[in-house]
Amino acid sequence: MTVAAPGNEAVIRPLEERDAEAVTRILCEADDTRVLSPAAWLHRRRHRPEREHGVELGAELAGVLVGIGAGGLNAWTTTPGASWASVAVRASHRRRGIGSLLHERLLDHLRSVAGTNATSFVRWSEESERWARVRGWERVLGGPLIALDPRNVSEPSAAAGLRCVSMADVDDPRVVYEATCVAALDEPSAVPNDDIRYEDWLTEWDDPVFDRESSAVVLDGDRVVAFTYMNVSGDRAQHGFTGTLPEYRGRGLATLAKRRALATAARKGVTRVTTSNAEQNAAMRAINRNLGFEPIGEVVILSRDL
Repeated sequence: MTVAAPGNEAVIRPLEERDAEAVTRILCEADDTRVLSPAAWLHRRRHRPEREHGVELGAELAGVLVGIGAGGLNAWTTTPGASWASVAVRASHRRRGIGSLLHERLLDHLRSVAGTNATSFVRWSEESERWARVRGWERVLGGPLIALDPRNVSEPSAAAGLRCVSMADVDDPRVVYEATCVAALDEPSAVPNDDIRYEDWLTEWDDPVFDRESSAVVLDGDRVVAFTYMNVSGDRAQHGFTGTLPEYRGRGLATLAKRRALATAARKGVTRVTTSNAEQNAAMRAINRNLGFEPIGEVVILSRDL
């Protein structure tokens, strides 16, 4: 349904597949470290799990998309009522109430599908924090946004009795999924990641910007004991989740996987890799410092009751 917002010239309507390029531009303007493509946005849109009850909205002025909002239930947790929302408006069209219109529609939708608490992952700025606080959001987690040139990272050395290989060399993706589920249980987050389902995880495995060649795993026999994900688009890349099984921690395996991933990305022409870690994740922050990542900003997870 398309709705002209009262007192505002913006038209709020559901996003459509024809919006892929405009949505990608808006999202990458809001966070220039984001690694995304129109094809990736379309892929994620087409494969959202039904139980998420997701909604995607656009704000249009004179036929031009100037803002977007999305939200739904958190499909990766068993926490009742857990949900998420995000809003982005082109810099040239802020302070006109467009973000507020999208925000109100998103919260109404989340309440309608039994959401009780929402979180939002945000590239921090004074403007974004001020906007969010006025609307009832509070910071629950934060951490540095960091970057490096992977061409400055040395190739990994071998680990005794273990192999470090590209995810592209893994025959059965389920072994990566199983390790991911275990490591995700103690990742700092607003709600526990305790309901990651294989069919949903495969959507990320098949994502057009997910680079299996650059992503890496450490194997003990056929078992994945450490891993790191990498998204790549052109000369930019973004580290996804990095983890190690609890019984294998403290042996430098996450560093081994990350060195391989960074070296592979560099050979493919990547000149900047970005990532972020929660302040509470001291071990991963130390790994990234030792690899040469330097701070370029901050990311925060915000939360509010519905």
